Amino acid sequence: MRNEYDFSKAKKVKTDKVLKVIKTFRLDPEVLEWLEIEGERQGMGYQTFLNWFLRKSMENHHSLEERIDKLEKVVYKKKA
Repeated sequence: MRNEYDFSKAKKVKTDKVLKVIKTFRLDPEVLEWLEIEGERQGMGYQTFLNWFLRKSMENHHSLEERIDKLEKVVYKKKA
């Protein structure tokens, strides 16, 4: 390994991508298998599929109060 490196001719990389966080976590083998199968069906790797799936779930997540309000609108609409 060198003591010093010359970066004067290095090129800056232009990127609009959001940086990803590297995090290790444990999955049950059957969960990983499902992710791999579903990712392949969707034409993407399992990590990309997992990120997409979690983002979709996150966007569709509603609080308990929001879910109750939605149910009440449907139930009371039918009674009226």
